[in-house]
Amino acid sequence: MPQAPRRRPPCARAAQTLVRLPADLGLLVLLGLLLALPATHAGEQALELHGHERALRLRPHLDLLADPSGQLRAEQLAAHAAEFRPLSRRHPSGTVLWLRLELRSRAAEPGEWRIEFGLPAAERIELFDAGAAAPRQLGGLGVPLAERSLDHRTPLFAVRLAPGEQRTLYFRVAADQRPNLSARLWDGRDFVRHSHVTTLLLALYFGLLLGLACYNLLVFVALREPSFLLYVLLVSCFAAAMLGFTGLGAQYLWTGSGPLGVRVLPLGLALAGACAVLFAASFLDSRSRSPHWRRLLLGALAVQLALVLAALLLPPPDALRLLAPPALGNLLFLLLFGLRCARRRIAAAGVFSAALLVLLGGAALLELRHLGLLPGHLVSLDVLLVGSALAMLLLSVGLAERLNTLKRQMLEAQAATLATQRQSLLALQGQERILEQRVAERTEALAAANARLQELALRDALTGLANRMALCQHLEHAWLRAERRHEMLALILLDLDGFKPINDRYGHQAGDQLLAEVARRLQAGARAADLVARLGGDEFVVVCEAMGSAEQAEALAARLLERLAQPFRLSGGEVCIGASIGIGFARPPQGSSDELLRDADAAMYAAKAAGRNGIRLGRCAAPALDAAVQRDES
Repeated sequence: MPQAPRRRPPCARAAQTLVRLPADLGLLVLLGLLLALPATHAGEQALELHGHERALRLRPHLDLLADPSGQLRAEQLAAHAAEFRPLSRRHPSGTVLWLRLELRSRAAEPGEWRIEFGLPAAERIELFDAGAAAPRQLGGLGVPLAERSLDHRTPLFAVRLAPGEQRTLYFRVAADQRPNLSARLWDGRDFVRHSHVTTLLLALYFGLLLGLACYNLLVFVALREPSFLLYVLLVSCFAAAMLGFTGLGAQYLWTGSGPLGVRVLPLGLALAGACAVLFAASFLDSRSRSPHWRRLLLGALAVQLALVLAALLLPPPDALRLLAPPALGNLLFLLLFGLRCARRRIAAAGVFSAALLVLLGGAALLELRHLGLLPGHLVSLDVLLVGSALAMLLLSVGLAERLNTLKRQMLEAQAATLATQRQSLLALQGQERILEQRVAERTEALAAANARLQELALRDALTGLANRMALCQHLEHAWLRAERRHEMLALILLDLDGFKPINDRYGHQAGDQLLAEVARRLQAGARAADLVARLGGDEFVVVCEAMGSAEQAEALAARLLERLAQPFRLSGGEVCIGASIGIGFARPPQGSSDELLRDADAAMYAAKAAGRNGIRLGRCAAPALDAAVQRDES
């Protein structure tokens, strides 16, 4: 059966629409050029005012005189009246301009009018009116707010005429670039209403930018996604530039900065261009998806950073002239990058391209109007504000769309992972019992190994007797038991005599064999409740609890000495050794275990000093014996 025609993806249809739009834009420009044919100039006759004028365009009624030297004064203009020419669309730049306007009142009563110059206006505009109470008025973006004749964001001047009065006004325009000389005349009351409406619309515009910036800043704080922070920086820089462009910044924020406030516009636009490149690279993931374009984006970023430096160093008019072509080129480059990403079906690339196209269209139309290629009544200055608001809104929508796409991909990956985990769970449950059994077996083995290690840690590796650590632990417990039972505690310390010559003659292996045999004989000669330990080297200790008297301890030491006096058969032959024995006594809680050990050690050295192979009692033997006798008698 025949297949239904496949619908093209929305991104593809959007991309095709975006490709056709430049041709439509060209037709619009051509239509504007046809409508921009020179109109009949009426500046030779005075403009008649009837008291109800509303946004009356003054360009057809203005005459122009260029003053390259800038030396002309208002009182000299009458002598140069014949040199004034009708104001054309392409007036000269980089020089002082004089504008002449003839006004005649046909109103029935005195009236007051406002003359407003559009934006971007010159840095300084002076009005000379010899018939007014204040013959000189001052305005312009480069003039501090306190020095302006009227407190308004745009260059604004007041004109008062009596019925039938005719007056000639001269405007001195000082600008290093080509200013916007589109002026409008308003009735005073109508201008107040118009100003309130315009201020409200601008407040809505900047409120929208502020809301978008705050919302995406909160999203960045929650998600830590760099694209949202770069969007906030882009909106903030562009909003600063628009504050300078509309004059609201000079009116409410930097009121006293004067010429320095004019620098906000080029600097904000340059920073916004750099942020736009960074945002595009992060938003469309150029690092992983478009490595070749990423290098081009780095080049574009370098150009924008150079423009930022130029905006800081050059005079604002020169910076604006330098900034305009690269800024439009940067927007066009980012638009091509967005279209390529949309063709590759990268998330939200179509919305990104649409936003850039709207912003590029508004900036291009405004530049054509500024160059005089399009008439002012066809292209309003608000086209850039409307285009930028739509562009920022679309970019915010694109961020949300991209975030949803990434979230959906993450959920799909999580679902696939969960399915794999479910399949693995059944196998894991089957092995869980085996694992538990092996863990139990390993736990038992580990416990046994720990017990064995603990036992080895308390045993001398050569003789199998208790080592110094085990001796200390046993001596502490024995001391507590003797204190609790009111018994005497004895400690027999033995040091072998003649061991070193045997070790040197027969070798260390024979010496180790001798020490092991000594330990066996000591263990066999001691009582069952006694602890035999190797203190280190050829020193041994016997801890005797419940010792009734010093004689019993001395008898036990003599029995041990007798056993050691018997010959030892080693691999190298038969040897005989002796031992010097010192016996310490204590009756807890008097004294301490350390004192007991020192007492036995001192007695042992006394035995060695007396000729070796003998037994000496410690200094506490007599008191201990007397205490034992007294206890028995009681």
